[in-house]
Amino acid sequence: EIEKLTKEYGLNKWKHSMNGKTTLTWYACKNVPRFEVFYDGSFGSQLLFAVRCKALSVNRRTWRWNEGNTRLCLQCNRGVEETVEHLVLECSKYEQERESLIYVVHEQCGENKWNARCVEEDSGMRYLVGLDEECNMTVVDAMKDFLVYTWNKRQGG
Repeated sequence: EIEKLTKEYGLNKWKHSMNGKTTLTWYACKNVPRFEVFYDGSFGSQLLFAVRCKALSVNRRTWRWNEGNTRLCLQCNRGVEETVEHLVLECSKYEQERESLIYVVHEQCGENKWNARCVEEDSGMRYLVGLDEECNMTVVDAMKDFLVYTWNKRQGG
């Protein structure tokens, strides 16, 4: 009984600690914290972690101290805020890398199911980063590859 109460207390504290933190909105959808097998110490894993908690250094997050003091995406110049979602799902600079990612997604869950996810509140992002109930390791690995390619391209490499 004490073990059950302790686990319940810890779970409630974990869930409560995420309230009001916009960077943790995707994590807040998890039922319980769990060991994540896709954190392997690679650069892709580091980027994935930053994306999952919306802490990736995009202009929406870094505008106060970046060169241009702007929240706008300077990669595609479409006049939109550079958010994690924009980088992954919309930015035209990464269209080729995104096509490779979406090809894997279609192979794993089907085009119709992916299109249905795209109209959800998170535009399918939780699925791509492994926070969805239907976590797919092949998709998560493809997402890590996408992040490495786009981040290197962004950095001029």
